[in-house]
This record gives sequence, C-alpha cells and structure tokens, in this order.
Amino acid sequence: MGDQERFDGILLNMAQQLGSVDEIMDTFFGFLNRKTDFYTGSTDEKVAQDMVLKYFKKHWKFGQKKRDEIAEKNRLADEERKRKAEERKKKDEEEYRKRQEELASKKGEQQGMQIEEVTEEEAEKIKAEKQAKKDESTSSASSSAKKSEEKKEKDKKEKADDEEEDDKEPPPAGGGGVTDKYTWTQTLTSLEVYVPVRPGLKAKQIVCDIGNDTLKCGVKGEPLILNGKMGGKVRPDDCMWTLIDNKMIQISLEKFQDENWWSCVMKGDPEINCKKIVPDSSKLSDLDGESRMMVEKMMYDQRQKHLGKPTSEQEKQHALLEKFKAAHPEMDFSKTKINYGGGAPGSSMSLG
Repeated sequence: MGDQERFDGILLNMAQQLGSVDEIMDTFFGFLNRKTDFYTGSTDEKVAQDMVLKYFKKHWKFGQKKRDEIAEKNRLADEERKRKAEERKKKDEEEYRKRQEELASKKGEQQGMQIEEVTEEEAEKIKAEKQAKKDESTSSASSSAKKSEEKKEKDKKEKADDEEEDDKEPPPAGGGGVTDKYTWTQTLTSLEVYVPVRPGLKAKQIVCDIGNDTLKCGVKGEPLILNGKMGGKVRPDDCMWTLIDNKMIQISLEKFQDENWWSCVMKGDPEINCKKIVPDSSKLSDLDGESRMMVEKMMYDQRQKHLGKPTSEQEKQHALLEKFKAAHPEMDFSKTKINYGGGAPGSSMSLG
C-alpha cells in the first residue's frame, strides 16, 4: 500500500470537499463512467462487479486487521484499569479493617481504665445516685438537649463520610469531564468542548453562537444540543469553533478571567470537583485506549493553537502535501495557494 500513499493528498482534499463516503463513491464511479472504458469496455457486467469486489475485499481485510488491533489494545487497557481499581479497592478495605481494629483496641483500653474496685456499701450508694439522676433526666429540657446533641453527632458523622468519599474521588481527566452530550477539558485560561454529531454533516449545517456567558450549539433545523448559561464568562471575540471529520464540533473558549477553574461548561450539567484538578498531569492512565488518545490529541492541539502553531490535523495534511510534491517533481507548485482548514470542510489547494 506504500505506493498508493502518494495520492493521499489529492484524495484527502477530494474527501474533505465531498464530505461523505456516499458522495466519494458516487463521484469516483461517475469518473470511471465519463473518462474510462470501465463500463463500455466489457459486455459482461459480472466482470466489472468482480473487479470492484476484489479490491473491496482486499482493503476490508486490512481494515479488519486494524480494528482487531485497536480492539485488543482497548481490551488490554480495560484489563489494566480494572486491575488497578481492584488493587485500590483491596488497599482501601485493608486500611478500613486496620482502623476498625485500632478503634476497637482503644475502646477496650478505655473501658479497662474505668474499672475500679468498690465495697458493697459504695456500690449501693452509686446505684442509688444513678437512679436519682435517671429520674431527673425525664424533664423536657433534658430530652431536648439530648436530641440536639444526637443531631450534632449525626451531622458530624455525615460530614466525615462526605470528606472521606471526596478523598477517594480521582482528579478530573484533562481538568474537565464527560456528559451524555459532550466531552470537555480546560486549562486556567481556556476550555475545549467536543460535541459529537451525526457523521456526514457540513459546516454550513452547524449552529454555534457564543455569547459572554451563553452558548447555543447544534444542527440547523433540529433541537439545540447545548443551549443556556455557561459555568463562567468568556471573551466571544477570542472564541471559535470548527467541524472535525464532519462528525465532531470542537468549541474553543477563552475565559474572561484568567487563572480560574470552571466546575462545569453549562449550568445545570454535572459538576467536577475543582479542588481535585492537577494542572498538566491528568490521570490519562485511568481512561480506556480510545478516550486516552482523544484527550491527548485535544491537549496537544490546544497547546499548538496557543503557540500559533499548526494542529495535528494540519501537520498531517502538510506532510501529505510534501509527499505528493516529492512524488511529482514535474509539477510546478511555486504559485500554489494552500489553505489548511484543520480538517474542516472548505480546506482547499489551488494551483494558480
């Protein structure tokens, strides 16, 4: 397949402009009909069908092999994550058991210290005093005070349980989180929001309106996916969005106030614990293989944009174009105008 890669630049540009596999197939077979004898050179329809199936099956096998490799990689990553979770669970159980044993030991020591030898006469006297105190404690004032003390103890225990649960919560991956509608990451100065849409859409079909503290995003003619107040304010003039691979809306937001963390992108959505955020050192090892690669790509592209450098998608397109130039030295690229669109529709190459 190495020789075929020299055409990737042209084919990639064609695919980006057409926008879907259906359009690509229609255009390709239309070309064979108009410019070759593929349909007219043989009277046997089966010969042409067999030729198409031959190369379809050839490349299907390559695709199947790649899918199997990705599935195996994800399986190993899932097993490793489960193993670590089991180890953490065992460690927590062992620590809990030790704490219980220590508490039981201390309680036994305290009870032992309270044991004193008394005479029968003193024992009777103590018993009478306890009975008198018990009778006095039946008043409503004493009962109310007792209930108040019990409530305080209960509140204290619940607070301790909540704090213990917070301590076990892992840091948010990428400083953000995942909802049923989108995935997001953040730095102290910006956010990246990734909203999946159905494959094959074009940029002109997308609605994305970014206000000071509001966000509307979705597909034209359909209910909005995101619509409402954001978790903080942004600088609309410095924000942007793009459509990745015709199936993912990437929204880049610049925070109005630098050096702060957002607990959520849209108010009302699940919030993260900002105290758990560890800048630039997210626990990517806790994610499965596919999610980890996506978050790493997000973070890399974000850093590149802040530095004014090309994203990973633009670098890939540039590399393909350079390979195409090397394979066609007879072509003059001196007047070529190139617009890298980062994978968005509308990317073009003009040989002027």
